Amino acid sequence: MNEKQIAENFRASYATGYVLNTLNVGTTRNQGVEVSLDFTPVKSKKLTWTSQINFNHMWNEVISLPGNVPEFYISDSWVYANARGGLVTGGPTTSITSFGYSRNNKGDLLINPTTGLPISDGAFKVHGDRNPDFTLGWTNSLKFKNFTLSFLLDSKVGGDIFNATEMYLTIAGLSKRTDDRYTPRVIKGVLNDGLQNSATPTVNNIAIVPAYNQAFYTTAMPEEEFIQKDVNWVRLRELTFKYTFPANVYRRLRSVTSLSAFVTGNDLFMFSNYLGADPAVNANTAGTRGVGAWGFDYGNTPTPISINLGFKVGF
Repeated sequence: MNEKQIAENFRASYATGYVLNTLNVGTTRNQGVEVSLDFTPVKSKKLTWTSQINFNHMWNEVISLPGNVPEFYISDSWVYANARGGLVTGGPTTSITSFGYSRNNKGDLLINPTTGLPISDGAFKVHGDRNPDFTLGWTNSLKFKNFTLSFLLDSKVGGDIFNATEMYLTIAGLSKRTDDRYTPRVIKGVLNDGLQNSATPTVNNIAIVPAYNQAFYTTAMPEEEFIQKDVNWVRLRELTFKYTFPANVYRRLRSVTSLSAFVTGNDLFMFSNYLGADPAVNANTAGTRGVGAWGFDYGNTPTPISINLGFKVGF
């Protein structure tokens, strides 16, 4: 466990004689558990199977921010619309803060009694956490005579993603969710008519057709709608097949001590519940401050499948 202060640059008054200065503006706490297990399931004269499992679980919390600062956010994570990597006291450092739906005290959507559309709250609130519940890696190597097969399975359980690409496509009318835009519907919720927090709120019964009301896919569908919860994946991160040549093949090459041929495939398959292209997303670079912009998907290119062939020579 460790606690760290948030150091932030700010523009100072010219009367101080400085343009920029740095201030400790808050405190965060980070904790984690990592377990690694190495074992050999099979070991014989001809076959050897070695395996390693690595488990990681991290959690964090914003302990304090200055009294007049309700939210501290990473500007480099604010790549599209009103969603960003924000820090709120008591929440995780990996929060997604965004505009969301207005709701009554029972959690029902508030519906505009004039238009029949949901009402956006127009405020940055915590609507997601990018931090996964845990990650798991499983590395294996099977060696039979001169042949070796090795692979790495990588999995992530939990963690939320803001799919800005889907939001952009929805506004442009190119998302699959807009295919039924000519179908009438009644949005489940209660009318914002003054009775929304009473014992008998007015249930919405106003039918709308999205194709005839552009606001349905824009102002009435805030960023909260595009934050996918609990994204999981399992992917074959690497698969390698190698053949090690016997010494009599290269004995005439005096400086060569070993020779092998291999074929390696990367990211050959992935299983995920993510609705976008690839859940391993980062809307910015590794140089982004703080926890960065991972978990924000805006036009990200999915990880490509690659296959490499080669020889390995030892001297």
